Amino acid sequence: MKKFIVGFITLALLTACASDTNVKKNETEPIMIGAIGALTGEGAPYGILTQHTAKIRVDQINAAGGINGRNLELIWEDGKCNPGDASKAAQKLIGVDKVSIIFGGVCSGETLGAAPITEKKDVILLSSISTSAEISAAGDYVFRTAPSDAGQGKMLAKYASDNFKKVGILVEQTDYAVALADVFTENFTGEVVTENFLTTEADFHTRIAKLKESGVDALFVNANTPNKTSIIYKQLEELGWDTPLLGNEWILDNNDVLVNHADFIADRQGVGAEFRTNTSSPDYQRFVTKYEAEFGEKPLLDNYACTTLDAIDIMAQVLGRVSDVTDTDAIRDELQQVSHQGFSGLVEFDENGDVRGAHELYQFNGTEVVPLNTDR
Repeated sequence: MKKFIVGFITLALLTACASDTNVKKNETEPIMIGAIGALTGEGAPYGILTQHTAKIRVDQINAAGGINGRNLELIWEDGKCNPGDASKAAQKLIGVDKVSIIFGGVCSGETLGAAPITEKKDVILLSSISTSAEISAAGDYVFRTAPSDAGQGKMLAKYASDNFKKVGILVEQTDYAVALADVFTENFTGEVVTENFLTTEADFHTRIAKLKESGVDALFVNANTPNKTSIIYKQLEELGWDTPLLGNEWILDNNDVLVNHADFIADRQGVGAEFRTNTSSPDYQRFVTKYEAEFGEKPLLDNYACTTLDAIDIMAQVLGRVSDVTDTDAIRDELQQVSHQGFSGLVEFDENGDVRGAHELYQFNGTEVVPLNTDR
């Protein structure tokens, strides 16, 4: 009997010591966060922008002591800018890496592809770039720091309604572009003529000719990436179609589209809608200097670098406030209470996990993007 008692006590002590060791280990191990973004393919420049921006911010957070003494660590998976690969990435991150939070996706299709998986497992999905209006209904655990395209589409539709009777739209068949075109069409008071195209297409001469022959008063170039937008503008220039242009966000920043086609766009009264960010702040400029030093170039899109910085900062704040970093219900509830003054302004989430934010109209005068004064 004594041997049994001694053995029981010894086992209890060993169990207590092992348990204490596990607690201490868990308190010092990195907090693993999944991440999904387009790291290859046409969407790669934006996935890599997000990955680089996130790395800089995570490194800074870890250098400052991390989250209650624990470092953050991102596990990246390539979503390839499509729902299927993003869905597989989410399954791997949840099933193999056992993450409770996934940062991403980048392309809207990635976020929409991952959302059913994360919702089923009660895993947080936090995107800093995806803007499709469809994401608003993606689930209770889905949040984003970039405004929904519903605002962009409505703003462009109002401008078009005030100025045109018939608008042609070239629409790439992706979640982002299709959802934006749907919002525009629903809110435009005139007639819409649509030409849809696949991401694999590179020759748009026939589609452009059809829209021109239809007698539209303006053309809305609605592609998913700046690269595809640039190809379309080049072919528009070749055809010499003198029509007013509407554009989505990809022509609003100082990228190759605007630089390479500045005069063409300006001559055709190029107008787009976008949310703007505080890129002139000293904090953001320090980030740009760090980005250039580490990666040898400036951030491709300042506005999405800002929303990515805000997403990482918010993630760190929320994880620092919850008692258990795997309790996704507590994390979700904390996200709903967020009021963060960041690089993209005041970040607060509505009941759909959408950030509250407004789009504005901008016109392209050469390579300069300027606010368009309207009486809206």
